[in-house]
Amino acid sequence: MSQRDQVRAAADIVKVVGDYVKLRKAGANYMGLCPFHSEKTPSFAVHPARQIFHCFGCGVGGDVFKFVMMIDSLSFPEALRRVAEKVGITISESFGEAAYDPNTRVRAALYKLHESAAKFFAGQLTGTAEGRAARAYLEDRGLTDEVVGRFRLGYAPGDGQTLSRYLSGVLREIVSGGAAAETELLEKSGLMVHDAERNRRYDRFRRRIIFPIANDSGKVVAFAGRALGDEMPKYLNSPETPIYTKGRVLYHVDRAAQAIRKLDYTILVEGYMDCIAVSSSGIENVVASCGTSLTEGQIRLLARYSRRVVVNYDPDSAGVAATERSLALLLEEGFEAKVLALPGGLDPDSFIREHGSGRYRELLAAAPSYIDYLTDRAAATHDVSTPEGKVGAANAVLPYLAKVPNPMLRAELAGRLAERLRLDQRLLREELRRLAGTTRSEVHLQPDAAAPKVTTAEKELLRALVENQELADELLPQMVEQGLLEGLVTEPIFQRFLELRRRGESAEPAVLEEPFSAELRRVFYESLFWAVEPPDRGRIDRHLRFLRARRARRQLDALRTAVQEAIQLKDWAKVRELEKAKSNLENELRGLEEGRKISIH
Repeated sequence: MSQRDQVRAAADIVKVVGDYVKLRKAGANYMGLCPFHSEKTPSFAVHPARQIFHCFGCGVGGDVFKFVMMIDSLSFPEALRRVAEKVGITISESFGEAAYDPNTRVRAALYKLHESAAKFFAGQLTGTAEGRAARAYLEDRGLTDEVVGRFRLGYAPGDGQTLSRYLSGVLREIVSGGAAAETELLEKSGLMVHDAERNRRYDRFRRRIIFPIANDSGKVVAFAGRALGDEMPKYLNSPETPIYTKGRVLYHVDRAAQAIRKLDYTILVEGYMDCIAVSSSGIENVVASCGTSLTEGQIRLLARYSRRVVVNYDPDSAGVAATERSLALLLEEGFEAKVLALPGGLDPDSFIREHGSGRYRELLAAAPSYIDYLTDRAAATHDVSTPEGKVGAANAVLPYLAKVPNPMLRAELAGRLAERLRLDQRLLREELRRLAGTTRSEVHLQPDAAAPKVTTAEKELLRALVENQELADELLPQMVEQGLLEGLVTEPIFQRFLELRRRGESAEPAVLEEPFSAELRRVFYESLFWAVEPPDRGRIDRHLRFLRARRARRQLDALRTAVQEAIQLKDWAKVRELEKAKSNLENELRGLEEGRKISIH
């Protein structure tokens, strides 16, 4: 049996594909979202009996080797080795590599070179006087020996030639073709820089703490170096090479993958130290974007493990801008996103060192959804007590909602935004539909959207109670006492209705409408002539659930504000108390929304 057949026979395509795609059993097959094109409904199938895969959307298909070649951009020999590693089979060193891809040997040599460099840097950190000074800096940052070893942190010495000399011996073992071939490989590695004026080569990383960057398979493919002093740039990264494309790698993803799958969400941070700090706190499902803005390639990598993410970038202006750019990309790909903005202007590393991992976990659990985060930011920069301010805040949020691919979810989110800003849901949803169907990035919701509108629930309840005043005596007191009418256009009508009934007076329309303005009278009589059958008791109960859900959303808004105020004051006991109340209210709201069958009011 050939090595190829031996590996294919040992490999379970469901298990191999399952390392990249979330699969669910569907009859005899397994289904998931295709990793090779953007889709929201699973059309990617894996056939365990035949050991093949096929996407009914984009048409790609093949065996386990073809899948690994496509998903990891590998040649066949590289894919064979990757699958062999997964099943514990050793492939002979010379298995026909050149016949398949002349670049395969170069990539294999670069992997070995980077692994050797990682070991060199780690040795310098603990084995030299210069390195031990760098280790003292890391110790001041709270990094234990265990953490330094787990993340393979190292140090690049300052003379600029030490790594080059060390790798010369490694190059002789992995490269054939003499000095010219060795020089060519070093240049491709990005580990060296050529000084044209002096015609000499020197180490790219000098006097820097080194962070090895691994791909999702755990192989070191690049490095980041942090300056110890005031040298700029603060962080220096490897250039792109045949084994490293910045926009397709996430720092720590190789170690975080299992935890992300288990917990079904990813924490996304900006910096290497942020990622290490969060992971060292026992929160393993964290990755960093390697010193670059989040890219589509990185989002596709995240989607292999989970489509839920908490964005925890720095709270400064650059971090806020990066958060908003990332949200736009994540929403387009159908991710469920939350945002954790830490108080005090602190990044995750600084916050955990100052307040501890327990406080971080509390805030992580309380992270608001992206719609609440964006709405809070928009409300903070617009005067939402005015119609113009409400519209301005909505116009700031709507472009993000327009990127949500699911139209039903878009409509639901638009309803939440309208409720939060007290806007006309119909006009807001219409503008969102127009925006979602075009390539426009701006919205032009008009100020009349901020005018208060009467809901179907109000109209039908008002008509039902006027026509059945015994029912009014039963329901009106609880509607008022429970605060279900607060902020409604029809609140004054219901209030007068209750006052008349409590005085034992008739609440005939002609009596009810006496003190009202012309506009409120119009609303009152439109409700009485509402062109539907009077609601039965079941429909009335659903309308009451709608009003209770509306009240719960208003209370949640107030609690979110109170939580943020408590966080700013660092009153953690108050934060815990408010978060418990918020969690209870969210559970109540979910129950109300599940019980309500009427979707449009």
